[in-house]
Amino acid sequence: MTRRLPASVWAAAVAAVVLVAHLPEFLHRILDGDEAIYGSIAALMNLGAPLYGTGGVDNKPPGIFWVYAATFRLAGTYQMTAIHVAGFAAMAATCALIFVIARNIAGVRAGLLAALFYGLLTAAGNPRLLASNTEIFMMVPLTASVLTMLRRHWFWTGALLVAAGAFRQSAAVDVVLVTLGLLWLEPAGGRLRAAAFLGSGLGAGIVAGTAVLAATGSLAGFWRWTIETLYGYASTSWTPSVVWGRAQDSVVLFVVDMSVLWIAAIAFAWRWRVLNAVERLMVAWLAVSMLGSLAGGHLSWHYFIQAMGPLALLAALAFDRIRLRRGVVAAAIVGIAFPALAWWAFDLTADPLTYDFSGAIPQHAAVSAYVSGHTSPSDRIFVWGDWAALYVESDRLMSGRFPGFLRGFARGTGLAPHSWDTAPDVWPLLQADLNANPPELIVDTAAAGWSDFSSYPMSNYPVLADLVASQYHVVATVDGVVIYARDQSS
Repeated sequence: MTRRLPASVWAAAVAAVVLVAHLPEFLHRILDGDEAIYGSIAALMNLGAPLYGTGGVDNKPPGIFWVYAATFRLAGTYQMTAIHVAGFAAMAATCALIFVIARNIAGVRAGLLAALFYGLLTAAGNPRLLASNTEIFMMVPLTASVLTMLRRHWFWTGALLVAAGAFRQSAAVDVVLVTLGLLWLEPAGGRLRAAAFLGSGLGAGIVAGTAVLAATGSLAGFWRWTIETLYGYASTSWTPSVVWGRAQDSVVLFVVDMSVLWIAAIAFAWRWRVLNAVERLMVAWLAVSMLGSLAGGHLSWHYFIQAMGPLALLAALAFDRIRLRRGVVAAAIVGIAFPALAWWAFDLTADPLTYDFSGAIPQHAAVSAYVSGHTSPSDRIFVWGDWAALYVESDRLMSGRFPGFLRGFARGTGLAPHSWDTAPDVWPLLQADLNANPPELIVDTAAAGWSDFSSYPMSNYPVLADLVASQYHVVATVDGVVIYARDQSS
């Protein structure tokens, strides 16, 4: 008679596998340019400047900046390892929540499989997937809202949805899921009362968030930079050439990479007629999550973290529910393990910002070393282009509130540079910032064509062209990047 291992042993094994899968995120200082944007803004916020104002501007909701700023206060400015610990903790918390949901539906085995699959899905991709980004933090309250929905705790479902939206706007698509939950989980006579509790939770969350934004002087800027910019940001992304190019690097790889889990999830969904209301809701969760992942049109791989939770859950339910031959199970294990190991090896050795694994010193590291060596910690710098990583790597604060320009814009397509962060009201704000905090060095990444920025030289923008011509001179060229120093008389 074979003695089965206790569930605690299997849980420890799942935790160990997930930890090893995410090991590469602790071996690189920056995993994604977005981390540098959040970090450079958080550094200004911790000086007391308001978010969406002189404390830094981005089009993301405030949650990610609050997390980064709080982490820097505890661990020190630009301490990115601490940020990665926070991101890993958020991922692990989501694993735990998905475990509880799957366990409640089908038992402990399904729960452990769901947690394992989510841990692997969030690691089996390019380094950007491992970053402490908005999606990985959003998934904690978003998954918790699904759990409270299944338990029919509607007030908390609403409040948690707002908390998820504080990290990323796409969390709003789960309103569709919650509406289905009201219809499928509540008896006809109880739906109105449940909807009232849900509305109260949504309202309480919105009021609390608005109060925090107002108290920190960030409310007006929040509306200007995260709400008003949504249409323009999405419209520049939803062009056929841009969508297809990005889809090849994200959607296609995401589906093919973990095709075993997709096949399992689709097989489970195919049994729709025999599924109960809770199981159908989980299928709907995957559908609305894919909608949220695709909505912006940007299609970066980490956008699909929103769909990875329900995908892991459905795949786990399929493997738990559908009886498979040993050969099929073995093939499925190989189909999951091989891409996970391949990406693990790549992420371990490649430079996260360039994907280069030749072993040569990265270009951005050489530029950052020059900046760090020719400025003091109290000096500020200004980087022209979309390379906020130079602020973090050189341990220097931004002179302006904008950590980069034409962010998320299809710079290689020849489109006119009409983006949310090059709007007419950007330039007076930037000029005021540069006058208030003159940069010791100006770093021109457009000169080297970094991130397809060669089509946007500083000479095309009067605020920068006039500043450089009147107060700065060239002091170095590092790998094509031109660096200007402030004149001694300025």
